[in-house]
This record gives sequence, C-alpha cells and structure tokens, in this order.
Amino acid sequence: MGNISYTAHVSNKKSAITSKSKLAGVAKHNLRKYKSSDYSKDNIFIVYGTSNLIDDVKTVYHKEFDEALEEYNKKQTRLDRRIEDYFEHVAGKEQDMAVEIIIQIGDREFWKQYDDMKSYIKLSYEIILGEFIKRLPGFVVANAVVHLDEDSPHMHIVGVPVADGYKKGLSKQVSKRKVFTKEVLSRVLQDELREVANKEVNDWFGEQIKEKSKGRNHDLSVAEYKVAQETKHLTQLQKQVEESDRAVKANKAIEKEYTDKKEKLESDISCLESMRRITKSLSEMDGRESKHISKELDEKKSELQSVNEELASAIEKAEDAAKLLGRIKNFVSSFRLFAPTIEEYANQVESDRTIEAGNSFRGILNELGKLLEAFKELIKEGLCWFPRLMRWKTSKGEVAPVFLEKSDGYSYSLYGYMNVDTKEYYYKESVQWEITAGNRTGTVEQMDVNVEVMARDLQEILRIGAEQKRLGKVYERR
Repeated sequence: MGNISYTAHVSNKKSAITSKSKLAGVAKHNLRKYKSSDYSKDNIFIVYGTSNLIDDVKTVYHKEFDEALEEYNKKQTRLDRRIEDYFEHVAGKEQDMAVEIIIQIGDREFWKQYDDMKSYIKLSYEIILGEFIKRLPGFVVANAVVHLDEDSPHMHIVGVPVADGYKKGLSKQVSKRKVFTKEVLSRVLQDELREVANKEVNDWFGEQIKEKSKGRNHDLSVAEYKVAQETKHLTQLQKQVEESDRAVKANKAIEKEYTDKKEKLESDISCLESMRRITKSLSEMDGRESKHISKELDEKKSELQSVNEELASAIEKAEDAAKLLGRIKNFVSSFRLFAPTIEEYANQVESDRTIEAGNSFRGILNELGKLLEAFKELIKEGLCWFPRLMRWKTSKGEVAPVFLEKSDGYSYSLYGYMNVDTKEYYYKESVQWEITAGNRTGTVEQMDVNVEVMARDLQEILRIGAEQKRLGKVYERR
C-alpha cells in the first residue's frame, strides 16, 4: 500500500440526520443552496438523484415502505394508531431518518500536486458509488453529489438504511443500527471500497492508497474540504441539425414579423395616398394639413424601406441556411451507407449483449468492428464510448453506452451509460430498461425527416421573400 489517504465518514451524533430541518441543512450544503464566495455551484455534480435532495429521500421512503405501511394500517382497529405518512412519522421520532456518507480520496497536500486532474476523479467516485450500492443493498441511496469546489474532491452520499423482518410495527423499517453494523463499516466502507479506490488511484495517478488505520472501523464525524473544475464537451452532428432547425424556425418567425409589419405599412400608405388625393381635390383644405399628411406619408415610406432592408437580411440568412442544409444532406447521404451496421450496433446495445468486433487471433475486424474503431472515444484506459454513432433518449437525458474494451478492440462489454451533455455516468441497471429502439435519437431516418422539414420551411421562406420583394418594388414605384 502507498501514502494516499482514503476516508469514509458516516453521519453520527451532532451530524446525524434526525429531523427534517437537519435533512434540509444537508441538502442546503451538498447542493450549495446558499450564496458564498467560498463555494461554487458550477463545480458540484449530482451523480445520483436530482437537485431536490429532500424529494429524493421521500421517493425512497415511498418506494421502500408504502407496501409495508399499507399492510400495517390494515391491521389497526384504532384510527389513532394508523400512520398516514411514514416519512413524517420517522422525522418526528428523533432517530436517524437518513444517513450521510462522505468519501474522500487524497488530502489537501496530495491535490496540490494534481490540481489539474481534479475533474477526472468524478468518474472514479461514480464507480465507487456503484460498487457501494452493490455491496450494501440495505442502504438505499437517494442522492449523491461530488464536490470539486473544495481543496480535496469528495462525494456526499445520502440514503435511507432499510431493514425488514420486524414483528412489531411495520414489517420493514428505517434502521441505521441494523444496516451499519461494525462488521459492515469495517468490511464494506473500510476494506472493500478502499480496494476500489486504490484501483482508481492507481489507474489515474499510478499511486496507491495507504493501509487502513486501526480503530477506524466505526462511525466518524463529518469532515469538509475544498476544490476545482471540470471540462466541457463536444458538438455532434445531431446538434448541428438541431441548430440549423432552430435557425430556420427563427428566420421563419422573423419573416412573419416583417410580413405583418409590411402589410400594416402598406395599408397605412394606401390610406394616406387616398387622403392626399382628397386634399388635392379640395381647394378649401388648409395647406398646412396637406403638408402634414405628405410628411407622414414620407415617413411611412421610409419605414417601409427599412422593413424591406430587414426582410432582405432575413432572406439572405435563409439562403445561407439552405446552403448549410445542402451540406448536411450530403453528409446524411454518405452516412446512410453505414445504416445496417449502425442498426446492428444499436440492437446489440438494446439486448445488452457483448459486441464481437472481429477475430483477434487473425487480427481482422468485421464491418461493425471497423465502424466502432472509427467512432471510438476513450474515457480512460479500458473504458470507451461512441456518442457520435447512436444515442438514446431517457429520463436521465440523452445517453450513450460506455463499454469495457477487451482484446485490444476485438470485443466490447456494456459497462454503463453516460449523459452526452453533462458527462454524468449512470449504472447500467438504472438505464437499460429505457434503451429501446423507440428511444433512439440521431438515426438516419430521423435525420432524413429533420432535413426534409427544414427544406420545406426554407422553400416557403424564400417563396414569401420573393413575393414580398416584388410587392416592395410595386410600392416603391407608387
């Protein structure tokens, strides 16, 4: 073992979450629900749950205890013994209604040496969280946040300890004492997760976690530390199509606005022309009124000229969008050649099957293997993904699968999923049920439909523009 510190702190005593107000305090700190020059919301990352920690905990309560609560209430003959809301019931008992765990790798001195690599540790914390959930199913995680805005990056995990088999009260209840035994604290938090953290530290920094100190197998007080920043992301073809689509819609809205303005101005000009003709025929009309009407007419014509110039600018933008659309069409046409292979890739992901990309013994990649090699993006050694190839729309946002690369790229095993915009990692089990053909995004068929819709919109804009230009010339002659 090496010299890098690893700590796992469990909320206890003063830091125990024994009321709704204390839970709210944890939420306020973890999610930076306050203003402070010491911390930054931009450098905290929710890796499990939502931005509403209290609702996340309530959701766990409903999922874990509603059935047991219903069974308990059915047995009660006295209404005053029934429990309406188990969350509120536990919150009023001054017991641990939730538990917070803080995991930290490396101290302040260590991160001074690796300040530029702080953002990479976020993925390691996500992997540690996944292993923690697998190894301690009795602790149901509600929310997890990684803080990179303090000296040492660390992860706050908030969840509910769930135990069953009770004879008195609900058959399933909240119980920190039953879930977090000394044996569990020693084996899971101090030994097993230490090994997971050690592998991550070795992968990223080529160093080792130091051995566990004696006498640190039980609850420890909650500690706090400080932080850095994460990098931003790539723009993919689907974003180009979406941006072009937005540009077309924006031009269409501008076109309609200018058309409405022009119709009103044309109506005003027609009315003023009639008034001027009347003034000429009525010799008794005051000359000053006639001059006023002529001046107003000139102003309206000047305004019409300005609208025409704006309209010409909008048409020019639409023509530029049409040229871009042509390039996108050509790209989609070339991309269509790979449609059967992309379909094969998507089917393998949706079936959660290992992808065999070729024959490693003969050193030959099959068609799918060649495509994957061309689109592969490395996350870290042994982990890669293909976000430009295919994505799926889920409740977590647009995601792409993350693979364990085996046999030097001749085999890929599905490991989990990552949000293509935020780069948040999700465990395979939490997303796989949404990975279906109906949720695919960025398919060739969808791109064809988007391109055709944009083409029709552009044709209509250019047609209206040409007609308005013709009418403008007619009124200019008048």
